[in-house]
Amino acid sequence: MNNSLQTLECLKTYSLIFIPLILGFLINTPIFGYVFPFPFSILFLAFWFWVGVKFAKLNVGKAYSFLIGNSLTIITFILYIWSFFMVSDANRNFLIAAISQSYAIPTASISARIYSLTNPQVFTNEYVIISYLLMLLVFTAGFLYELKKAIDSTD
Repeated sequence: MNNSLQTLECLKTYSLIFIPLILGFLINTPIFGYVFPFPFSILFLAFWFWVGVKFAKLNVGKAYSFLIGNSLTIITFILYIWSFFMVSDANRNFLIAAISQSYAIPTASISARIYSLTNPQVFTNEYVIISYLLMLLVFTAGFLYELKKAIDSTD
């Protein structure tokens, strides 16, 4: 593959990390009714697994590829923790809060079900944290699956 096609493929793959944020903003509009049903969350997790696979296939360093693939997840998670646990409600930056919550919304229905197994009360902070962990876990599973497949095919 020539260098320009390789660069284009990298850019297309890198752009996939913005999909949860875009979906989160779309889900949080009146058009969708503020609901992202459970089956769509399952489909999103399958997509996120595939994104992990795509990042593992990139022709760059594997650690670099893994970190880039999880960069927006990590950044928005840190912003979420800072915004909702370290800053008072009066001092919270609305834009940072909206972005950090929106990134995790595509998996919120699954997170709510997971959390309800241990506690029937509604605590959205816990839902969001579970969503972030779930996204990180699924991406990592896809990434490791592809790495193992590549190692097995070379043997």
